[in-house]
Amino acid sequence: MKIWSFKVFVKLNGRDTFDEWITLLNVEAQERIRAMIRRLSVMKRWEKPYFALLRGHRDIGEIRVKANNIQYRPLGCFGPGPHVFTLLVGARKKMNVWSPPSAIKTAEKRQKLIFEDGRYLGEYKP
Repeated sequence: MKIWSFKVFVKLNGRDTFDEWITLLNVEAQERIRAMIRRLSVMKRWEKPYFALLRGHRDIGEIRVKANNIQYRPLGCFGPGPHVFTLLVGARKKMNVWSPPSAIKTAEKRQKLIFEDGRYLGEYKP
């Protein structure tokens, strides 16, 4: 039974930024990321190795997925609302180097936007 639901950050033109990112990845990476989201949706507690909060953040964390020796790290935040996790930006991480380099800053900006203006919030479509 699902415990968590997922939302996505959408641009004002309605474009789903998570979907834009994930469709650029190879099929194996897409499936592993989607499988991890399904796994997290039924877990009461999120912790390593599947999820970790970013250092210095109480609400923004990384979903941890490895495919084809690449560390994929969709970044998101808890809320808005109970048992909701919003996917804010897709990223990769290698030895503490983020790709894109602005991934964390983008996640922080988008987190603020979704709590201020509901137009930036969309439904996650697996």
